[in-house]
Amino acid sequence: MKIIYRILLCTIILPLAITSCRQDNANHHFKNGSAKFQLKDYNGAINDFSRAIALSINYKEAYYARAISYGILAKYDKALEDFNKVLQLDPTFKDAYMNRAYYAKEKTGDFKGALQDLNKFIDLNKNGNNAFALNNRGFIKFNLNDHAGAMEDIQKSIELDPENSFAYKNRALIYLSTDSISLACTDLNKALELGFTKDYGNEVLELSEKYCEKD
Repeated sequence: MKIIYRILLCTIILPLAITSCRQDNANHHFKNGSAKFQLKDYNGAINDFSRAIALSINYKEAYYARAISYGILAKYDKALEDFNKVLQLDPTFKDAYMNRAYYAKEKTGDFKGALQDLNKFIDLNKNGNNAFALNNRGFIKFNLNDHAGAMEDIQKSIELDPENSFAYKNRALIYLSTDSISLACTDLNKALELGFTKDYGNEVLELSEKYCEKD
């Protein structure tokens, strides 16, 4: 009832006040969507982000949050559309490049497009910690058969963040591709030690059981 009252109030004042009121209500829906996102209610979050966008057509944060929600739900085409809108509105929105690479392009096999996005993110994030981006870019290069470039990026990623289990998994994949089984198993064990299974699933455990001898 309170929100309805505010909307009705806006209709009897100036156009500027109407615009302000619409933005207030858009922000209200965005906050609701963000809360649902935290609870992993991604469909509910998408509904609220869509309401926010309907009230504020250039609400880039709502497009961005909705894009990630779509990506998590494997609706990659919709995610790509929203990420594209974010970057149309703000070409310097660096996290949109990072997540477009992961949630839209990588997932659909567009590794060259993902590489371009990660290069752009790293270029915009020169003063930040690029451990996560370097790890992701290394994985993309691996899929593009640039194993030397992949190793260079993942090594740098581990130097910047030696606690990232995903980077050790990715480096293990490179070692496996060159039959460096002992080095691969060392990295797989490190990834398990750092909690890869809890955070990301059973991939490392399955690789370890397949390639690494047990005592």
